Amino acid sequence: MTVKQRQVFYIHGFDPRGPGHYHSLYRTQSARQSAVNGLDIAVSRRRRRSAHSHHWQLHTHHTRTDYCYLGWDDIIRRHWAKGWFDILGDLGCFLWAYVLSGRVIAFARASHKQLIAGFYPAIYILLSVVFSAWLAWRLPALLPWHALPAGAALPGQAALGLALFWLLMQGARRLGNRLAVFWLLRIYAFSAKWAKGGIPGLETRAARFADDIANAIRNTDNDEILVVAHSVGTMVVIPAMAAALARITDPALFANKRVVLITLGECIPLISFQPRAHEFRQALQQLGQDPRLLWLDYTAPTDGACFPLLDPVTSCGLNRAPNAGPHLLSPRFFTLYEAGHYKKLRRAWYTMHFLYLMAADKPGRYDYFAFTAGPRPIAQHLETQL
Repeated sequence: MTVKQRQVFYIHGFDPRGPGHYHSLYRTQSARQSAVNGLDIAVSRRRRRSAHSHHWQLHTHHTRTDYCYLGWDDIIRRHWAKGWFDILGDLGCFLWAYVLSGRVIAFARASHKQLIAGFYPAIYILLSVVFSAWLAWRLPALLPWHALPAGAALPGQAALGLALFWLLMQGARRLGNRLAVFWLLRIYAFSAKWAKGGIPGLETRAARFADDIANAIRNTDNDEILVVAHSVGTMVVIPAMAAALARITDPALFANKRVVLITLGECIPLISFQPRAHEFRQALQQLGQDPRLLWLDYTAPTDGACFPLLDPVTSCGLNRAPNAGPHLLSPRFFTLYEAGHYKKLRRAWYTMHFLYLMAADKPGRYDYFAFTAGPRPIAQHLETQL
């Protein structure tokens, strides 16, 4: 079977960058991948379909694809802590929801890398405060304050120390942003707030995504409907996909594994492990019981920002049907890159989390651009990986 027309929906992770970034990323990376997979993908200009939906066309010799970006970056920007006051607020939320609650034990059992990733921001902030305070106390003491009039030395030393502490903490914040330290902290805090129902607009946005997905499934001109979610987007896609499937009753629309979900670098346990996330777990249970959906879950053990090869359904105590739920797969990045290049990538942990969306050096079983624009249906790709 050759896919002549495909509909792709892409839901991004916790990233305030909008559709322009992801359109540019797909265009540049697909061009690089063409030397590997031989697919000459013509990427059209980006067009706005609705307030939070942008799309562009992908054309190859055999297949045309409508690639639709489903955005929630505006919601992310409202929860993107910038100053130290907001960052410390996120830290308090993290400590309360994950550490003081005792749920840190469940996360440690699920993935020790996620445990390390979770404590990384907390340790960075603690060290920043301690080191800045030490320097702010130590350096002013080296100055010749005895030369000042009596009574002026202590206030002057204190004022200089406070100013120096503020400057050092500002520098630590900028460095932390460059190292993506606070990006992780924002994700943990956002997930905890979501589990308690504290993200205004997110439920409505997921319902709109469900409308778009359901309409694409009903459109019989589409040979394949592919929904791709990355990182925190793998959490957003769960209620959206469950709602979309619940609206479709005609079994013929799911023939030949026509409807596919691909989750990349999933971090679903961040919310599914939370005891108050009842509605989320209901949606997750629904997907784990629906044999109409072909679900591929790609996670890499070298990706420190995901839960590698962990079943998102059963890991939180839910049941899945024998013929449903995710196929747990690894992209095996080490087979896709030259040894020297891969060694550098391993040191760039933030880039590793986005590697699912990027071009490779060598052909392999995982090829994001063949999945989204190539002529072979996803079901055929899966046969080569099991």
